[in-house]
Amino acid sequence: MFSLNKVNRAITSAVEAQIERKLRDILARSTLQLQLPDDPVEWTQKVRILKGGPFSFEEREYLKQIYRDQNKEIYIVKPRQMEITEFALNWLLYHLTKNPGTVGLYLSDRQDHVSVFSKMRLRSWAIDQSPILQSMAKKRYNVSWQPFANGSHLYMYSAWSDFEKARSIPADFVVIDEVQSTNVEAIPVLKESLSRSEHGRFLAIGTGSDEGDHWHKMWLQGNQQEWDPISQKWTAKNPSSEASSYHISQTMASWLSKEVIEGKRQTYTPRRFVNEVLGSFHKGTRKPLIEQDIRTLFDRTISLLAPEQVNYSLGPLYLGVDWGGGTKAFTIPWIWQCLEPDLPRFRLIYVSKIDERSTQKQAEMIANLIDSYKIQQGVMDSGGAPYQVQRIEEMYPNTILKCRYLQRPEKPFEEKLEENLLFADRTWTIESVIDLITQPERNVLYPHGIPRILLPASDLAKVEWVVYHFTAIEAETVQLQSGKTYTRYTHPEELPDDALHACNYAYLAWYHDTKNRWFYVSG
Repeated sequence: MFSLNKVNRAITSAVEAQIERKLRDILARSTLQLQLPDDPVEWTQKVRILKGGPFSFEEREYLKQIYRDQNKEIYIVKPRQMEITEFALNWLLYHLTKNPGTVGLYLSDRQDHVSVFSKMRLRSWAIDQSPILQSMAKKRYNVSWQPFANGSHLYMYSAWSDFEKARSIPADFVVIDEVQSTNVEAIPVLKESLSRSEHGRFLAIGTGSDEGDHWHKMWLQGNQQEWDPISQKWTAKNPSSEASSYHISQTMASWLSKEVIEGKRQTYTPRRFVNEVLGSFHKGTRKPLIEQDIRTLFDRTISLLAPEQVNYSLGPLYLGVDWGGGTKAFTIPWIWQCLEPDLPRFRLIYVSKIDERSTQKQAEMIANLIDSYKIQQGVMDSGGAPYQVQRIEEMYPNTILKCRYLQRPEKPFEEKLEENLLFADRTWTIESVIDLITQPERNVLYPHGIPRILLPASDLAKVEWVVYHFTAIEAETVQLQSGKTYTRYTHPEELPDDALHACNYAYLAWYHDTKNRWFYVSG
């Protein structure tokens, strides 16, 4: 039925929307005509609003030179909570709004980090709080794209697959956040996106990692500036470098007392304290796997499979079980299929975190997986779960073997089948899996390599958690009684590595079943 009132309301709404757009355009033009400071520190103080007041550099003298640094390349190694991601945001906003028609790129290690940067830091904390930025930023935007009234654009992506999404974008200003968790070796390819820009500026920021890794080497290429709290100035160890590199520590923060820092020293692991408090590179242990190594194994076109979906003609299924208690340590079953035994290549079929506390129910759940997935060979952790081990061993003698880790590099693998038992050198087993991950099969058609482990990721939430279990491990060099050096793998107490060990056991199941004596892909 025709309604004059509805028509009038529709016309009024359209007129109001048009007036709002025109007023916004007028405001944008008038704001852009304002003479905003050219000095980045003064610009930030005038444009940015934080917690209802102007952005302040009070008791943050060390930040001013970083904000004013005009070098084409800047590398900052820093701890957590030192306002450097906020600097990266201001750096992008300053350059994009000062240079019409330019393109900025923000990249971080994970998509959820990108989303937080885009939704919270950029929109909620910066644009929505600042009338000046509101006039500069267009209303039409999404989590990956923010256009500006002067024709500039900011794109925000994860660093997934060696910065694949960003490579085709001709950029003027690039930020890589959490650089320590990206594939630093691929950064030269990313820098090609800056090659035709008259600006061509690059900023990399991240927490400390390990001495000698690619992030450390890149930081060392800069002028290696350290803060002198007495003179309140930065001093360069490598002043001849054309790139700037800064080291920031929580000891520079006025809001953190010596007692707080010392408390962290007492409670954090040595590596975590050096990386996340001192903001430096740790010597003594190293991270053999980073997030990018594991994410490279993800295949978004395939999914985990139910038993009835498995094509058993492609190869046998192997099971690894790492027992846990259901709080921080979970019981992890890992089932994979050997697709190409000569390489070898494996496809993950099933993985889960079992948080059931009942030992009886845990054993029943694993037994159900063994039956339903027709497991050809399995290996389970022999320690820490006596009831489950005994029950599974009784139900599946020979099919499911126990494994006991040893520190015995001279004889890394031994079978005692009369006891249903395998012995494996822990380091040898872990390094075998590391090589499967880091040494893809390379050929003429695929020079970058085909992964030897395929992790189905069509439903990313079901497998993404394993990334952090694999990257939890740290390597340190120790000396054995024989005088030989030995690499020992540990992990911080707060970071579980259960999925890695479940994978180890699945590897040992295949290794025992095929009698394959392949030790290392790269060896």
